[in-house]
Amino acid sequence: MPLSSSFAVSGLIVFGSFTSLAAKIVYELEGQGRDGNLKHFEKPWAMTTVMFLGMSFCLPLAFFLERRKGQRPHKAAGADGGAAEPLLSDESPQVPGTQHSELAQALMLFIPTAFDLIATVLMNVGLLSVTASVYQMMRGAEMLFAALFAVVFLRRSLNKYHYRGIACCVVGIGLVGVSSILSGEGSASHSVSKEAMLTGMGLIIASQCVQAAQITFEDFFMADLAIPPLKIVGYEGVLGAATMLLLVLPIVQRMPGLDGQGLHEDSLDTWHMITHSSVIATVLAVDACALLLYNVAGMCVTGHLGAVFRTVLETTRTLFVWLIDLLLFYTPLGLGKLGESWSVYSWIQAVGFIVLVTGTVVYGKGDEAEVAEEIAEGQFTDEQLVAPSLPPSASSGAVAMVLPGAAGLAAAASSMPIMMGASMGSLRSTMNVNAFSGSLSRSLIRSRIVPASPRRAAAP
Repeated sequence: MPLSSSFAVSGLIVFGSFTSLAAKIVYELEGQGRDGNLKHFEKPWAMTTVMFLGMSFCLPLAFFLERRKGQRPHKAAGADGGAAEPLLSDESPQVPGTQHSELAQALMLFIPTAFDLIATVLMNVGLLSVTASVYQMMRGAEMLFAALFAVVFLRRSLNKYHYRGIACCVVGIGLVGVSSILSGEGSASHSVSKEAMLTGMGLIIASQCVQAAQITFEDFFMADLAIPPLKIVGYEGVLGAATMLLLVLPIVQRMPGLDGQGLHEDSLDTWHMITHSSVIATVLAVDACALLLYNVAGMCVTGHLGAVFRTVLETTRTLFVWLIDLLLFYTPLGLGKLGESWSVYSWIQAVGFIVLVTGTVVYGKGDEAEVAEEIAEGQFTDEQLVAPSLPPSASSGAVAMVLPGAAGLAAAASSMPIMMGASMGSLRSTMNVNAFSGSLSRSLIRSRIVPASPRRAAAP
């Protein structure tokens, strides 16, 4: 493995694990509120803002790479007749018929940004009542809703592998949820009622429904968006941060309820706690930077090693989150108030995790089988199958591949899970994105082979 690939893999695991852990850790930290009393930093709306701020850092990086590429003299093609493309390329495939300016296309990202905002808020509120590992595993529910929306809105069909994968997903989520309720542990620093835990898990599952709706929307309406992937992340970060700061936070400031329970949030109190606690401020700042580095590492991993390898790493990330949480609880690193314990019910959670992993693999097999079946039935002509090019999409940031014939299409089917290649949203390595929760987007492959319909061609 090249050294750059090793750094990318390490970055994906390290920064990805940190972003998941930091969201829960900061809830366990105490700071001085406006009333002068110590309280936990239970600020889900503020954490959503931090997430978008972290995403927005991708925009100046994208412009820097674009400017550097413009100043660099063009190199001659290599011996193979093609010039090497950087993994973090600032270019995106130019789609015929796309005449909108980049600014106009960027503004169109407001709709998926709204989906992203709603899903993240639901997850952050749900995380108040569950452990980081349970939160991470419950996000596997996205596969259920993605399959449902694909059937209802995109008119796709499911085969036996899909149904088996969905069944495993349901069983796995059920086992994880049962283990959490039986253990009664939702926080290391204070007790959480079973009702609150059930509500938290319900909110996380609901967030995955919103996330799946976002994926479906992007897959249908915005697959041809001609903006470099790093800019997409940055633009959505800017739009999301502006929406939170100028609209959402002022609204929740005036909502009824108690601070820290998900509906009302005192932003003045939030700012007071951040400015009077160096620990909280440091965790939030590092978390925002980690989101940027996680996005960059994710693009490098997908480009160097492919989407399948990244999918495996995302699974490893979930495991690392759990192991680090256990380490924090049983060592002085957790300061006696961080992490989660291991109980007899943790074995049930472990079995649920394995079932979830199995379900996702089986579901992916269903996509591979479906594409192979379409090839066998002759739905694609020989001319269409000769050399389907899969340029780097707005979602994967992967290096373009040229796949020969039917074998190449099958290879694409086996190497591009939906969360890595279907929608621009998959590139966002934020709290929402669970690359391990979906399957291959057949529409991506079809869009590279079958000419787009007039409706899709008109999409920006």
